[in-house]
Amino acid sequence: MRVSDALVAGGVMLRPAWGSFEATIAGMVRQLVSCGKLPSHLAELAVGQVCEREIMASTAMVDIGVSIPHARLEGVDGIVAALALSPQAVYPAGDGLPIGIVALVLSSPALTGEHLTFLSALSMLLQSAQTRNRLRNASTVDDVLQLIHGEEHPRGFAGGRPGAQLHK
Repeated sequence: MRVSDALVAGGVMLRPAWGSFEATIAGMVRQLVSCGKLPSHLAELAVGQVCEREIMASTAMVDIGVSIPHARLEGVDGIVAALALSPQAVYPAGDGLPIGIVALVLSSPALTGEHLTFLSALSMLLQSAQTRNRLRNASTVDDVLQLIHGEEHPRGFAGGRPGAQLHK
């Protein structure tokens, strides 16, 4: 699955005002529920599992201002993703450094390989400083979706880089 395939307009949030990691995840999960990508009965469990996983090992890459929190959750259909973007900070990391891009990924436990491949592709997509800057400063959700789609190579490579394979 390509990164652009997992994102829908309702799952992209521009300039949200969340002050903590947990509030960010709760807001993103609520958004996934409201746009029909996540069943409402899984919302509390999703927030709990993502936050618990984050306590064990942070997904924040503070040097580039990106976090990719994720969890595998029974009841999720395939891979579901949401994106929160801000030119300032969606939330501050533990040491106060701004995290301006948060990509939440939830997937079925049956999709272990696909989950890891998707996380890798997403990470590769966000390695470009130019792409991160354009995402943080996007004016509209459509701009974000077009940018991500444009960064993905038609054969399933992010940004045309051979090391960023999205499909096997």
